[in-house]
Amino acid sequence: SSSSKLEILQMLEEWEEPDMRINLKASIKDILQFRQAVLLMDDSFPFTRAFGPAKSRMMCVQSSEDLFERLLKRTPNTHPLLPFETLSEVAYDGNGQLIRDKVKALIKLMRPDRKGFLTKLDFVSSIDDIYKDFRLFLASLANSTSIDDSFESIINSVFYVVATVIVLFIVGFKVWEPILSFSAFFFSFSFMFGPASSKYFEGILLIFIRRPYDIGDKIAVSDPEQDTSAGGSSTWFVEKVSIFTTTVRFATTNEVATYSNGSLARLRIINAKRSPKAIIYVYMKFGSDIPYQMIKVYQTAIENFVKSRPREWSQLNGFRATRVEMELNYIEYVIVATHREMWQNVGPILQSQADLASFSLEVSKKLNLRYHNPPKPIHLSLKNRKKQV
Repeated sequence: SSSSKLEILQMLEEWEEPDMRINLKASIKDILQFRQAVLLMDDSFPFTRAFGPAKSRMMCVQSSEDLFERLLKRTPNTHPLLPFETLSEVAYDGNGQLIRDKVKALIKLMRPDRKGFLTKLDFVSSIDDIYKDFRLFLASLANSTSIDDSFESIINSVFYVVATVIVLFIVGFKVWEPILSFSAFFFSFSFMFGPASSKYFEGILLIFIRRPYDIGDKIAVSDPEQDTSAGGSSTWFVEKVSIFTTTVRFATTNEVATYSNGSLARLRIINAKRSPKAIIYVYMKFGSDIPYQMIKVYQTAIENFVKSRPREWSQLNGFRATRVEMELNYIEYVIVATHREMWQNVGPILQSQADLASFSLEVSKKLNLRYHNPPKPIHLSLKNRKKQV
């Protein structure tokens, strides 16, 4: 039956389909549509006039609250919660047929609870995420335009130099003699400019070929020969990117730093914005004399806690024993859960991790699963006392 298939699917580990899209060449129509979309995004009403003004974040939040109140008037019996069925009305086409892809997109965007309701905070925060995404996209687009202009100036300079040499050669001017004399002069200083030119070229390849980050992304830089921390890496906000340098801001202290692109080319760059959903770990210790049935009750409580918060958690990946210490009389368990957010939004992830840890502790208290350290033996000796006597 469909219910049994759904249960089996929920028991399987989460897996995302690989991106199989083929990058086709853009047509003139695609370019014009892209320009029109960018103009609409930079308008005072990016979400249409029916939504309201959203030129700034404050205006977007105010318009979101007004829209929520208008939608709530259509279902006054559910106040202060908004049923998802009200939002799903936009997924019907002109013939009254429900477009399932639009419904899935709305669910992915709004993330209603298990009963299908949304609070005002959930509704506003979902729209606020869209607003921040397209604002960062506009900033990234403007920065890419600046980089393209700089690269164009370099290409133009090289072109004019080559064109000048060719014209002089056609006219009959002996070009090779001054070129050889200048090359001999600069050859003596090549040891000074060689490493710098190599790093400069590596930096250009980093920006134009690899493109490991965009404006607004959180990145972490580390040695590729060393493993990263399982609890996440310290990240920097990318504020500005040029051909030569990258300006970043430390997410913890707001300190601003500048990297040369050549120095970043040989390092591991972890992009929190492009990373998948965050996986967090919570460790708990239980006494080795705790019955296994009580552990299963504890696991069921954790599973219900995760399932009751679909806006925070994607699924519970595992609950297993990782360490057995019979001498110390405890067994260590780990709770592995997948969060809805990426490491780019580390604040909600840390808050959800703290809530999960606090709930786990409270459940262990109610089930009397708390671990107590065994008393350590005390060794009494009169050896020093005899020496004093």
